[in-house]
Amino acid sequence: MSVLAAGLLLGAGAARARPESFAVEPEASRIRIELRRSGLLKFLGHDHTIEAPLAEGRVEADLSDLRLSRVWLRWDARRLAVVPGTEPAEDVPDVERRMRGPEVLDVDRHPAIVFRSSAIAGETDGAGLYRLKLRGELELRGTGRPVELALTVRREGDRLSVTGEADLRLRDLGVDPPSVAGVVKVADRFRLRFEVRARRVPEPPVPGG
Repeated sequence: MSVLAAGLLLGAGAARARPESFAVEPEASRIRIELRRSGLLKFLGHDHTIEAPLAEGRVEADLSDLRLSRVWLRWDARRLAVVPGTEPAEDVPDVERRMRGPEVLDVDRHPAIVFRSSAIAGETDGAGLYRLKLRGELELRGTGRPVELALTVRREGDRLSVTGEADLRLRDLGVDPPSVAGVVKVADRFRLRFEVRARRVPEPPVPGG
């Protein structure tokens, strides 16, 4: 989804009295969904690679108490699209129409996809590299469902770089794999790959400081 959210642990150095804030940089981030085909005549179909550009996101990292850290990501469901060159050009309009329609994303009724974190754990090498497990809720088609992601996070100064991949299931997210005539369908299991960038947001001055 998003996904990125790993900024939580991320301050390298002493714990701070106030949390650090990081804003996601959508233009520097990439999230892709790799959907496979299945069914009796799967050789007649095509795999699909979907780009899922982030609209916005934020990480609040409290290193003195990680339970107070938060991650929030949002996608505009209408912007999910087939990656150019990964699908026969003549098939793209129909694939995107079905993906955005009531059968899958139902973007007219649910234009936003949102991720909210609930827990994070992991380890660091002490030099700005973190290997984390992130748990949270992905709200898709208006319903939140639990997800867990493994992340590799690197902090360099005021920037975060978050990478990872995960195998997920459409049905776990409330989506029935679409089919064509019942014999060629999208496989339930899919792969999510992501590379997300974020930059630290300057803190406002302390009142009276």
